[in-house]
Amino acid sequence: MVATIVSASFLILIVIQMNRKSFLLSVIEDGKREIAIGNIAAKESLPDIDKGTSTRNQFKRRENISDMNRSISDGKTLNVHVVPHTHDDVGWLKTVDEYFWGRNTSIQDACVNDILDSVVSALLDNPFRTFTYVETKFFSMWWERQTDAVKESVRFLVSNNQLHFANGGWCMHDEATTHFMGMIDQTTLGHAFLKRELGVVPRVGWQLDPFGHSSTQASLLTSKVGFDALYFGRIDYQDLEIRKLRKDCEGLWDPSKKRNNDNDAETQSNAVFWGLTGSYGGNYGAPSGFCFDVNCKEDNDIFNDTPDVLKQKIIDFLHEIRLQSDQTRGNHIMLTMGSDFQYRKASKNFANLDILIGKIRDYQLSEQLDVPFMFGPRFERINVFYSSPEYYTECKYKELQTGIPRERNNFASTNSSTNTVNTKEGKEEMISYSLKKDDFFSIFGQ
Repeated sequence: MVATIVSASFLILIVIQMNRKSFLLSVIEDGKREIAIGNIAAKESLPDIDKGTSTRNQFKRRENISDMNRSISDGKTLNVHVVPHTHDDVGWLKTVDEYFWGRNTSIQDACVNDILDSVVSALLDNPFRTFTYVETKFFSMWWERQTDAVKESVRFLVSNNQLHFANGGWCMHDEATTHFMGMIDQTTLGHAFLKRELGVVPRVGWQLDPFGHSSTQASLLTSKVGFDALYFGRIDYQDLEIRKLRKDCEGLWDPSKKRNNDNDAETQSNAVFWGLTGSYGGNYGAPSGFCFDVNCKEDNDIFNDTPDVLKQKIIDFLHEIRLQSDQTRGNHIMLTMGSDFQYRKASKNFANLDILIGKIRDYQLSEQLDVPFMFGPRFERINVFYSSPEYYTECKYKELQTGIPRERNNFASTNSSTNTVNTKEGKEEMISYSLKKDDFFSIFGQ
């Protein structure tokens, strides 16, 4: 009966969506990998942006300077991908317009218009900086108010691999109570806008804030739309602790209804890479003590620190990186440096990040840091650089031969189960945790 309903639902979905001009699968198919981020043809000389304080006669292309934002694949280097980002709720405590214009600050101090203005200016100041944006509704509101010169500047940033778009939907939809047609429609709307205005086809799912994650998202809204990966922040806290112990905070997710053999062609084509954000802390922010935004509760700025204080903070930062690297597999980790409505004054965020990245390199070259002692025996060097979810995904796929685990369950909590894990002491414990069955795409055959 369930299988019949599922088949009928897919038939209705296909019929309805085929009549829509901006059908998501058509958007993906038309633009497939030829128009992926970073492959858009850009002009060699672009007009100066008419916002911000910088004066630029010609933008610098990253490849003409040096290629510092790349990973090192020597087996002994830990590559740390720094991903600046903001999560801008399309309506939460305030209305969409209040969030965009920064009104009603008594409820929440947030202004998306200022965020986008500030980020664009900061990216143009330094060709090594990167930024990832998600909510197309807000971006479209900002885009419609820009001059042709500003729009050309943004297109340049996209082509220069500095400005990236993850998820790309009108908003970051929920996964628990939303209908799959609504999820498709809002994703379609955002993707159609990005392709039309920027020639961008998002390649990565970015579901940082929803509370729980279903196989519907991993299959229909990730694998089936051409995404290469799905990243999220929130999972059941007991499940999270188990994954940290097992180093299973990233892996491959097979969202198919059937328990296919791992070597089955259908299984291989449906499987997508998944990963937790927020340094595996159950959220999507920066490591503890290293939030540099104006909205951070504490002043963590490092650009005014004395050399001794700065060095100690660098050591503390590397300690956080070591903890994260010990909870996953491979030679790459991603730091999501951002949170709700952050980067309103992006120059401040980036000034701190520039120093953090630069000083780690300087300290290693001058041997002021004993990295082999701090990260050994697994790693002898550390490579910290600005990156993006797309490039991080590309690097992780190259490591698949090392045996990244495959997931078949959902990441949410409704039904209790019990599992056995090996603790660090080698003893076995019975740990109660939760698994969620998705009512529509049940992977348990019930």
